Amino acid sequence: MKPLNSELQQCIDDCNACITAARICLDQHLGEPDMKQCHQFCLDCIALCTACVQLLASQSNYSKRVCAICADLCKACADECAKFDSEICQQCATKCNLCAESCQKMLA
Repeated sequence: MKPLNSELQQCIDDCNACITAARICLDQHLGEPDMKQCHQFCLDCIALCTACVQLLASQSNYSKRVCAICADLCKACADECAKFDSEICQQCATKCNLCAESCQKMLA
C-alpha cells in the first residue's frame, strides 16, 4: 500500500473532527424535541464519516463514492446545525462544512 498523500490525510482528519463534533452535539442536545432532525443528521454523520475514514485509510476503490455521499450528508448536517444558537451546534456546523469540502476534493 502506498503512503497517504496530504490531501487524503486531510480528508481523514476532517472526517474524524466531524465525527467528534457530531458526537458532542448529539450528546449535548439529545432529547431536545426541536432538534430531532439535528440528532438524526449527527447520527448519520458519525456512521458515514467513520466508514469514509476506514475506506480512505485503506485507499479503497470505493472511497470516492463514499466521499460523494459523505460530502452531501455533512453539508446537510451543517445546514441543520447552523439553525441553532448553541455554540456546540455552531462548532458542529463548522466541522461538518470542512468535512464536506475535504470529501468534495477527493472526487477530483
